[in-house]
Amino acid sequence: MYLTLSKKQLKLKNDITSPNIPEIYVLGSAQSGKTFSICHSILEYAKNLYNYDKDKQYNGCIVGWTIDTLKSNIVENFLQIFNKFGWSNKSEYELSWSSSEEKYLKIYNLKIFFFGFNNITSFNKILGKPLILEWVDESARIYTQRQLQASFDELPGREVSFANHPYLKTIHSFNVEGSSRHPYKIKYIDNKPEAKHYTFFPYDNPLLNTEEAIKKVLDMFPDDTLKKQKIYNQWTVAEGRVFPNVPTINSLDNYIIREIGIGIDYGSVNPTTFVPIALVYDKVQNCWELVRLGIYYHDPSREGDNPTTEFYSRQLVHFIRYLGKQYDNVPITDTVIDSEASHFDNRLIADGIHHSLSKKGAGSVSEGVEHLQSLFYKEFLKVLDTPSIRYFTEDGTPVFSGKDEGLIELESYQYDKIKSEITGTNVYKKELDHSIDALRYIIRVFVDTGRCPQI
Repeated sequence: MYLTLSKKQLKLKNDITSPNIPEIYVLGSAQSGKTFSICHSILEYAKNLYNYDKDKQYNGCIVGWTIDTLKSNIVENFLQIFNKFGWSNKSEYELSWSSSEEKYLKIYNLKIFFFGFNNITSFNKILGKPLILEWVDESARIYTQRQLQASFDELPGREVSFANHPYLKTIHSFNVEGSSRHPYKIKYIDNKPEAKHYTFFPYDNPLLNTEEAIKKVLDMFPDDTLKKQKIYNQWTVAEGRVFPNVPTINSLDNYIIREIGIGIDYGSVNPTTFVPIALVYDKVQNCWELVRLGIYYHDPSREGDNPTTEFYSRQLVHFIRYLGKQYDNVPITDTVIDSEASHFDNRLIADGIHHSLSKKGAGSVSEGVEHLQSLFYKEFLKVLDTPSIRYFTEDGTPVFSGKDEGLIELESYQYDKIKSEITGTNVYKKELDHSIDALRYIIRVFVDTGRCPQI
């Protein structure tokens, strides 16, 4: 098996494939080649394990944030390597990725199971399997979630049966997720001096062999702190504005709207907001983009009222009709609400208003916010700067605010530096984030359905 690897990648490969090196921790920046080199090394590790004992069936696991991220981050790398070798499924290897069955890769006499680890029940799926190999990808991100830490700490228990085996192997790969006080750094890096530790940078990837290529990687991250974390591998917390640059437009003259989706953040006391995004074709740039259209933003404290779920259900109907009139009945394909808004959910069901619930889970806020940062930075997502709607009268007439409440939230959203320093993780101030939450909900739907890239 031969692929072009850098000197550092070859050294990592040697440690993964060699016996009696049980723990390896790989910190790597974006596009540093760490994941590719681990995938390649595991194939040779499996061959060495087979040569050590051909008669025994071994199990391993690869754990990641979600099954979807495992597919894009890990499985695609394996497939790329298999293609280079000219290998085919069910011949040199067996990859099972059926939605209804266990997901695994079998190579030689090693069967590697794939598991997501983004909720407190994830560990239950791993129980009962004695494992000789554990590779945890995005390990620092998983450990950022306090409710997952206890289960995460139990992972070594799956390898107890192979404590004396020369090919026992634990690999963690991760990006920086916060400051030097991050609980993962303290427990799994600082307190593991006997383990092998690697730090990969973009220039360690042999595919990034030009100054232009390195510059493209640097340009991937809009925020200086994110650059320090995700490119330079510095353990530091973010501060200041979360969205320093929000691209805005004043009209839709240059766009063709294909469809609209609505994200909703419901509050019984706090503001309730309906945030529509449009999938549009930019006639000038000749590309597809997303535009956040004018929003509905009702703040009971400003209006001096105490609205009910019935009120907001009627307001949503008026808003949907308003969008139809404004945009020539462009189809509204999705309406997604906060999954914790059970009373509003029940009301919409009773009123026959089709909708879905947002996907939430450990780390979903940081994941969603960082994705919004990238979308704004790449100008794939733009904001139509227009006054928001305060409410609709009974006949459906919109009453406008004098400002764009959603844009104000985006431009004033801040990191909570004090809490970030205490926890060692990036924390956001829970102030003026209602339309941001709604925007995250609908963007997530568009990502899951292939209408928005995960960048």
